[in-house]
Amino acid sequence: MLRLGLVCHVVCLAGLTGAVTPKVSLGAESPEKLMLQPPENENDKGPARPFWVFDMDAMWNQKAANCCMVMAAAGVLCAAGGIGGGGIYVTVLMVAGGLSVRDAVPLSKAVVFIGSISSLFLNLRKATSTRDGLIDYNVCRLVVPAALVGTYMGVILNSIVPGWAVLMALVGILLAISYMVLQTTWSQYADEEHIAEHNRKTDYENAKKEFVPEVAAWKSSQEVQEYTKTDIALSAVMLAVVITGSAFRHHALNCQSAPEQNRLQVCHHPTLFWLEANTLMTWMQTPSTAAFIKVFFFAGPMIFCITVLACVAAKLVRVGWSPALTVKFSIMSVTTGCLAGFVGIGGGLIFSPYFLLMGLEPAVAVATSSTCVIFTASSTTFQYLLTDRIIMSLMLVYGLVNLVSSYAGTSLVHYLQDQLSTRRSYISGIVSAGVVISTLLAVRELIYEAY
Repeated sequence: MLRLGLVCHVVCLAGLTGAVTPKVSLGAESPEKLMLQPPENENDKGPARPFWVFDMDAMWNQKAANCCMVMAAAGVLCAAGGIGGGGIYVTVLMVAGGLSVRDAVPLSKAVVFIGSISSLFLNLRKATSTRDGLIDYNVCRLVVPAALVGTYMGVILNSIVPGWAVLMALVGILLAISYMVLQTTWSQYADEEHIAEHNRKTDYENAKKEFVPEVAAWKSSQEVQEYTKTDIALSAVMLAVVITGSAFRHHALNCQSAPEQNRLQVCHHPTLFWLEANTLMTWMQTPSTAAFIKVFFFAGPMIFCITVLACVAAKLVRVGWSPALTVKFSIMSVTTGCLAGFVGIGGGLIFSPYFLLMGLEPAVAVATSSTCVIFTASSTTFQYLLTDRIIMSLMLVYGLVNLVSSYAGTSLVHYLQDQLSTRRSYISGIVSAGVVISTLLAVRELIYEAY
């Protein structure tokens, strides 16, 4: 999984820096053209989807009805497995909903975000009703800042590359994850069949402690982890910085590159209601100011989140985590966030299997994954929403369907945890089923796109 994360991380960074190179000349103006590529390419892919426009025709048709039914079943499965479901939803929206890749990726993020709210509510309620909390907040504190950095890069990358490349990346990632999570599930099932009943729980705990010493240290403290006001405040500030930075950068670049006859309208986008159109237009026509805006609103949000990540990692090292493990979690989180914004996976497709591989109990892995997903989903959703990429009418319909199905799926995994606590492979099997379905749907859509 770490090797997969490193490869994907390199791919995301390479896409950000080199995906547009063939279209840029080697003349003196090439840096300026490079900065303008994302909005230009995005506009060429399809029409804008302003969030204040409610398209009734998009939701009153047979494809939307069929998509609702398929999404309801997928939502139960994804929530029960602790996966955001974006990988499934992207292909469901294309196959059953008839949407293009450009519209399906942002819409899937919005659907995942709405559904993750009910999962988070149920996990928090169960965590407060028992001493053995389901959510590992130390993992969340480490994962969230790094994942937000990744979502910022992934949304930019999605606006650069063509649709077939998005599908190819999605298929490749899902194939690798399917193999690893199926292998883990089978290993757990085989162990459960051969280990004696009275030794089973002890063997699992010992195996987990040997594999992840930090988890063992947390268990040995016998302290219930709780989130604090500082956690909430920092999470909210990081989300706000990433979302506003992404939206402002997008509209500032559009303002600069807009034709003369449309420039005033483009520079006065409703998202920038707090700023006069003439002010932004003047800024973007001044070379030094425009250069500062481009650099600051690209690097600023990432630097802020990385600073928070460094502080959290240092604190975890002081309480028993190894530096190597904090680096592994950070690389995985940045990669997952990048893929969430780039190909539309919910984040849980990687979070949940990775937490299982690192030795967390399946129920804890599922609940912790669901908590992390709400941050990747909300970040990407609002970045896409404020840059005119989400069909609002479909977001509300599909989001409501996913909200109800996610509640049912999370309730199901809580039942399995209470009734079948010694059968780790059952919950891991749900995760495996979700990943395999995502892979099959993505492969089908890639073949359809190719032929």
